[in-house]
Amino acid sequence: MLKTIFFTLFSAGLCFGQQTEKVDFLEMNAAVEIDTVNFEVNGTVQIKFKALQNTDSVYLDAVNMKIKASEGSPFKIVKKNDKIWITSNFKKDTDYTAEFSYKAKPQQALYFVGFNSDLKDYPSQVWTQGQGKYTSHWLPSLDDMNDKLIFNLTYLAPKNYEVIANGALTKTRNRLNHKSWSYEMEQPMSSYLVAFAMGDFRRTTAKSENGTPLQLYLETRHTDKVSSTYEQRNEIFNFLENKININYPWQNFKQVPVRDFLYAGMENTTLNIFSEEFVVDETGANDRSFVNVQAHELAHQWFGNLVTKTSSKHHWLHEGFATFYALEAEREIYGEDYYYFKIYKTAEELKALSDTGKGQVLVNTGGSSLTYYQKGAWALIILRDMLGDDVFDKAVENYLNQNAFKNVRTEDFMSEVELAYGQPLTNFKERWLYQKAFQSRETLEFLKKNEFVQDYMKLAAFRETRLTLKEDIVDEALDFPVNEYLGQEAVYQLNEEDLKLALPLYKKAFNTNNLYVRQAVANSLTSVPKQLKTEYESLLEDDSYLTIEKALLHLWMSFPEKRLDYLNQTETIVGFQDKNIKLLWLTLNLATPDYQPEQKSKVFKELSNYTRPGFPYQIRQHAFGYLYQIDTFSESNYKDLMQGAFHPVWQFKKFCRELLDTLMTSERHKKAILNLIDEFSIKEKTFFNNRY
Repeated sequence: MLKTIFFTLFSAGLCFGQQTEKVDFLEMNAAVEIDTVNFEVNGTVQIKFKALQNTDSVYLDAVNMKIKASEGSPFKIVKKNDKIWITSNFKKDTDYTAEFSYKAKPQQALYFVGFNSDLKDYPSQVWTQGQGKYTSHWLPSLDDMNDKLIFNLTYLAPKNYEVIANGALTKTRNRLNHKSWSYEMEQPMSSYLVAFAMGDFRRTTAKSENGTPLQLYLETRHTDKVSSTYEQRNEIFNFLENKININYPWQNFKQVPVRDFLYAGMENTTLNIFSEEFVVDETGANDRSFVNVQAHELAHQWFGNLVTKTSSKHHWLHEGFATFYALEAEREIYGEDYYYFKIYKTAEELKALSDTGKGQVLVNTGGSSLTYYQKGAWALIILRDMLGDDVFDKAVENYLNQNAFKNVRTEDFMSEVELAYGQPLTNFKERWLYQKAFQSRETLEFLKKNEFVQDYMKLAAFRETRLTLKEDIVDEALDFPVNEYLGQEAVYQLNEEDLKLALPLYKKAFNTNNLYVRQAVANSLTSVPKQLKTEYESLLEDDSYLTIEKALLHLWMSFPEKRLDYLNQTETIVGFQDKNIKLLWLTLNLATPDYQPEQKSKVFKELSNYTRPGFPYQIRQHAFGYLYQIDTFSESNYKDLMQGAFHPVWQFKKFCRELLDTLMTSERHKKAILNLIDEFSIKEKTFFNNRY
């Protein structure tokens, strides 16, 4: 009978729909061994489920895995077509437990970083990214987010690593050269939110107002950056919990930065894994704030993790809400002008897209990030403005309470809104949820209620006006105390204007001593006039790595006679995690013949070395870019570029492939690359031969 069942299942086009009507998966207890030699995971799984109907089979998703049923299993458990089938005579309203072991070599969703590198400054890491439905590449689970279950997972890792995962750490145990880490969840969640990170991490702890443990991780080499990276963590957490008015629904909130992460951050339940580029010192924090990402991923713990969409059609219920509440947190920390400037800018982007006929319906599949995140946030901004704060907040609170640990559609949210408001919102839903066009007139009317936006729009209206006709207006925008957004706009309007008229205004901009107004000068004034040389040189002292980078380049280009001084002044500055200033300095060193001539070979070797696998992809990309600008590549650089063409971060992969295309148009580079083909891997050779 079972053979007949399986033949029917696997010959019917393999079209599997949702199985949530016939089974409810309740709990998974699993042990996962992280194999850092073979880049594999091996594990044992105990899965508990309840049959909701009489049925003969249920399944878990498992991509490219090998499995083996436990001895004495009462069920037949087999792997077929990326699914693990558990078959028996399952009876309605009866609980069952199945057990099996598995092995996987994931091609995505789990990443081994730095294990083939000898770079001591970049310890190896392992981390997951299961966004959507990819956890099944490393853990047998459920790609369908409509079935939520409790996960209790134990990770076995080499003992010199720290493992951070969902839930509460209940115990650790040393086993020869390994250590096990047991984490338990109290509430169910969708499988795509299962995650762990393994590396040389150290923990700092704090507590929220309500006593929720806040666990902050950094690599050991970065422990001096805890306060600058996580400065606002308590303020953000307490604000959002009070604003949403629903207690944080999980046991703790952990945050850990990892290298070469695919996105800015990911909201795994209780565990925000985020990009290491947000690890900053005090200077870096002025340019690269972690507040937005931190608040966004925290908001997801309610909107996405506690209450989860039924399908991608309703993705805005995750991203629109997380964006909206992250903006609220930034508003609390940075003020009203920051908030209104930011939403004004996103409205401009959405209007530009809509005006070209590329606007998208919010409640739909296949939307862009701009649609789900920014248009979704704008829909909530306008909705709150219509309802008033009290009604809006109550509707959101009811929505979360009614649907906690469940899956929802947009209609579920809107029904709570209409109930709290006391009348239907048909027109709002048509305009904001189901229309492609962005409601720019409505957003403009909302924005114009704010005095700062009025002032900014008045100034922005003069962008195409000659300076002779707006000199007084620009001058006024730079008055003390300067508004940094108006000040920046004023500076950008000086670009390519008559220097005689612009000169006193530039001097006034420098004298505001506002970090971001001065940064606007560094960004826009690329050819430095002699009359501003002294003021421009002062930018090298600003507490901004972005400003210093721009100022160094523009001063070096504008005043050849002082290049040695500028290089001496900035020799020890590294910059962000991507070494933006250090790599520029190395390049300018090589381009300055009379500066440290005896060191040129050493300097080129250092710059060239940064393309190696093992360095963060941002560093590698900068190094490739600078080597291209000075038109010098070593054999190792070509090999590193080919390796980068297969990097998991798509932006870097795209960059490497496009640079390779460009180099292949040069006979010199083409010949050098062709001479290395025999040293390429089979995958690299196949790619190269197919592309060229």
